[in-house]
Amino acid sequence: MISAGALFIAVIFLLGVIGPGSRLDGNKIEIQDSWTRVSGDSIASIDSFRNEASFVNTVTRDQAHGRSLCFFSKNVYFDVKIDDEVVYSFHPISADVYGKFYGTCPHIIDLGAVDDSSVITIEAETINGSKGSFTYLTLQDGGVFNIEMIRSSIVPSAISIIITFMGLCLIIGGLSILKNTYTGKEIAAMGLFAMDAGIWTSCSSGIISLVLGSPVTMHFVNYISLILLPGLAVIFVFILTGHKARLLTNILMAIISATLVFDIAMAATGRSTYHDLLIMTHIECVIAVFYSFYCIISTLRTTRKMRSTRITITVAFMAVAAGGFIDLIRYLNGTSARDTAYFFRIGLMVFVMALGINELNALLYYRKYEDEAEQMSKLAFTDPLTGLQNRMAFEEHEEYVKTKGSGEYIIIQFDINNLKKVNDTFGHKAGDRHIMAAAAFIKNCFGKLGSCYRTGGDEFIVVIDEPKDQAQLDEAFESFKRMIDEHNTRRNLVIKLEVPYGYERFDIGSTDIEGAIRIADGKMYTMKKQMKGAT
Repeated sequence: MISAGALFIAVIFLLGVIGPGSRLDGNKIEIQDSWTRVSGDSIASIDSFRNEASFVNTVTRDQAHGRSLCFFSKNVYFDVKIDDEVVYSFHPISADVYGKFYGTCPHIIDLGAVDDSSVITIEAETINGSKGSFTYLTLQDGGVFNIEMIRSSIVPSAISIIITFMGLCLIIGGLSILKNTYTGKEIAAMGLFAMDAGIWTSCSSGIISLVLGSPVTMHFVNYISLILLPGLAVIFVFILTGHKARLLTNILMAIISATLVFDIAMAATGRSTYHDLLIMTHIECVIAVFYSFYCIISTLRTTRKMRSTRITITVAFMAVAAGGFIDLIRYLNGTSARDTAYFFRIGLMVFVMALGINELNALLYYRKYEDEAEQMSKLAFTDPLTGLQNRMAFEEHEEYVKTKGSGEYIIIQFDINNLKKVNDTFGHKAGDRHIMAAAAFIKNCFGKLGSCYRTGGDEFIVVIDEPKDQAQLDEAFESFKRMIDEHNTRRNLVIKLEVPYGYERFDIGSTDIEGAIRIADGKMYTMKKQMKGAT
């Protein structure tokens, strides 16, 4: 799979470098610098102007023969006239929510029959008084212009499409194993970030605009994907680093969500444009970069044990963040030309190629052996009496928590009172019924919050990887005690079922899981003594 992907990219690169465009542009006539301003117009140049502007150029019959007027426009409405006759008009109309800006759009205008000398006039008006431009103005064959545009865009476009596709595959793959492993969350979050980044980088492609023929819609998608990008980056880093900086993450996500709603509302009501509101998104991107570096460096510094795969993910993501930061500086300085995501795309490709293919291969392997592994896991990690996971499964989960290095958890320790007395008085079948009842109540009340284990004859443990609100935990305990009381009343037991418990909420970055278990066990024994004293 990796070799096939590398071969595909190599072929695309060769097409981009030695494509046919360089052999077909012999008849191209450059006219970018030969335009003059209409009298009274104060515009400095055709490649950078504001508000209304008119430009004129003179074309001879020999120049126009077999050629079209080809160029790129950016955020400007215009009409093209030949000897005062309008031959081309560009005023794209779209829904208000899409905004008015369309970014960079290619144009090919058939000049038709030109006299010995004809005057071409471009009457233009920039959108909302913003800066507009006409660039790469040439007289040439329209087909050759398309080939040149495709050749110049094919490598970045192909990279963006590959990134988007792999992001989609990672999302699907991560969701497919979400219930079975925490890694599914990392993979799905990685896929969301990669897919959105791929969409953003592909929207500026000349090929995409040429194929879809809807520049305003594409630019709207470009803006929305950019607004979402820092939020998806924050989510990915939050999951990757074991829920580091939870409060800061919540604040950033609230701000980014509010920005998305505010921008769409302002554009839909016509009060502003996405382009004018970009400053907030740029600030959020910068904050997301620093947030990512802070969380990653903090995790690496405090983590005693970290999987090599996660370190690789960290390094690759830092390359993406650095590339995005460089492109933001280029954009603000006006040095990014048409490709505003050049370095970001390079970092993103490193990120996806280094990790995406590896994760996809892991997913394929996982899916291939999933059924067999599931059956073996049930036999090896399931307690036959209660149906809960056994001590071996708990020990594996315990080792996993240690490798995380950071993150909040809850350990709940349970024990059954008087089980030996039940066995001695009524026999082991009665003792088994005691155990099965306790297991059922634990699973019913805490199974949705975490993982439930029977770790000994009368001992149980619940591990909650993502601590819920205290109210949810209290509700689970109240429900647990209510079920036991109802069971004792309904069964009219001589030796009633009593299940004392103790729990400890802890952060693995500062407290090891063994210490948390000891604390929870101590609290459980305190309750055990209280119950026996009351009895």
